[in-house]
Amino acid sequence: MKEKEVLENLTVVKRSGQRVSFNSVKIAIAIKQAFDSNEEDTNNEKKVNKVYNLVLNYIVSVYENRKTINVEDIQDIIENTLKKCGYHDVYKHFNEYRLQRAASREAFSVKEQHKFVKAIEKIGLSAKNYQKCMPIDLMISFGKTISQEFARAYLIESKYNRAHEEGRIYIEDIKSYALKTTASSIVDLSSISCNSINDFVLKIIDIVNGFKEEQYMEQTIMDLDIVFKKIILADFKDSIINNTIMFFKVVGLLEFIDISLLKEKINEEKTLNINVINYGDILLNEYSKNVFQKVYDFTISNIYDALDSGIRKILNYINNKTYKIANSKVNISLSSDDSFEANLFREIYFKILNEKKYRNVTTICKIDKDGSYLVDNIYNRNDLVMLFLNNNSYDDIIDCLSDQLIINKNINGDEQTSRGRIKLSTVTINLARLGLKYNLENIDDFYKELEELLELSKNALLQRYELQSSLYKENYQTILNDGMLYDAKRLEDGKRVRKVLRNGTLNISFSGLMESCIALTKDNGNNSLLDLGIDIVSFMKKKVDEFSNDLKLNFTLSEENTELVNKHFLTLDKSMYGDLDVLKKDGYGSISDYINKLDDKNRYKYINKYQELCCFNLFLVVNRNKSKILDTINNANKNKVSVMRVIAK
Repeated sequence: MKEKEVLENLTVVKRSGQRVSFNSVKIAIAIKQAFDSNEEDTNNEKKVNKVYNLVLNYIVSVYENRKTINVEDIQDIIENTLKKCGYHDVYKHFNEYRLQRAASREAFSVKEQHKFVKAIEKIGLSAKNYQKCMPIDLMISFGKTISQEFARAYLIESKYNRAHEEGRIYIEDIKSYALKTTASSIVDLSSISCNSINDFVLKIIDIVNGFKEEQYMEQTIMDLDIVFKKIILADFKDSIINNTIMFFKVVGLLEFIDISLLKEKINEEKTLNINVINYGDILLNEYSKNVFQKVYDFTISNIYDALDSGIRKILNYINNKTYKIANSKVNISLSSDDSFEANLFREIYFKILNEKKYRNVTTICKIDKDGSYLVDNIYNRNDLVMLFLNNNSYDDIIDCLSDQLIINKNINGDEQTSRGRIKLSTVTINLARLGLKYNLENIDDFYKELEELLELSKNALLQRYELQSSLYKENYQTILNDGMLYDAKRLEDGKRVRKVLRNGTLNISFSGLMESCIALTKDNGNNSLLDLGIDIVSFMKKKVDEFSNDLKLNFTLSEENTELVNKHFLTLDKSMYGDLDVLKKDGYGSISDYINKLDDKNRYKYINKYQELCCFNLFLVVNRNKSKILDTINNANKNKVSVMRVIAK
């Protein structure tokens, strides 16, 4: 209590003379950055926490009867503590950076100027880490650093920056912030036409590449089997007409059939699965019918080969391509359409998927009634997300991203659809930090600060949204063309993109929910933790819905499942709170980790409750046994699960 009282009453005097409240988090971050700069010393949170506590203890003992402390004095205390602990290399890094910062402030008198020079300093300090890099990789890495520091110095308000640096929130992909790009999208290719499977495959690859140039995260290509359905049929019609002419010419029968009537009849077909008997009015003898049957079989075989080759090209391109801006994640969504063509596409697609691991491809599978066809794929450990259409009641207009974030609700219209919808950006709240800070006795203070963080996250998202909306249609070469995004067709040349982006989603996510509940309750019982988690998520959901209604923009709530973000929060929290039991892990976990510990009855009860409130990456772990996998799919469907993964171990 003495330490808390002393630090709360202490005022920090900055170099400018400005006075601010003492913030111990900044000390932990400064120490951690010094340790992180030593590439030979990894997983150093225990050492950081040791130095951090020694620094705080020193300040409490020496400044107990003082009201102020200078920034320079805090830095001196950190340096002396590092030396006393024997961390001489870390001290050297800390001191060198401190001197460089001082030189920059002297050279650049304007605050924003010396802030931006941080980027150059970071490049200089980390240059030795890039000795083995290729020149182009080095240039891209330096460019990302400059872009990130430019955004922090000039674009992002200091309060959002500060919250990000302190690990209270995480602003998604700051290095792309200045580019004004959006994050992810559900890509609608239904309006793109082509008469050749091969040509269409090249178009898709070009479109994927274009989206990767103009967005910084992932895309889901929606209902690819249905999109291919009309391409397959068009290619089949052209091919069977040309092949019929060629075959009949070779056997000397061309002059005995009415080619015009044949073309007309073939072009009226709605499926590849035609019956040769129906062409008896054109094929006047058995020999002609037999030749036409061979033409049909030959054409179908070629279509199958073209589809096989095309799907392989798409999957290989997505899996192996290194993109300039974003990670290489692209998801393939498949419908529940029961046509011959859609089934043919899915048959070939899953055959290829089971031959090779496509680690950068997630397949979104829409299950209408029976999901048994997925068992082999799950058994082979392919990355599948299952959308249960019956339990969503959205039909095939629903889709999701790889983290199971469903984007379908639109505050600006009656149409609830995923087609062409965008996730604009995400800000993540560190719930574990709040749990470590409070307990059930002061739970009101917990919710008060959580409400403040929700407001902060909302406003950080709005600031980025305004920046994204300032671009024009002409700034995009791919994503606003061909009606691939919702409402993009109505966007006129020379107009800002706000009209399209207002249909997008601003995502507030949370990390460390279960760790927060453990810290608050000092309890490890699954049911009690999940119950408290529901209370916390319900509180957030209510606020997020208020944001949508008040601002007429689409806000969503989700659980963060990005390893980078969860680990980032955890390492900062370990640096501050030490090696507590709740922090003895590599990254903050998920709701699914705790749901998997329950029996079936309780499991589905909690799944339904959480899926009503937020999007989270639901995975159920089962033995690598095909009957167990099938039982899990059927039970999930029966118990009204909306979306999930099954992990076979």
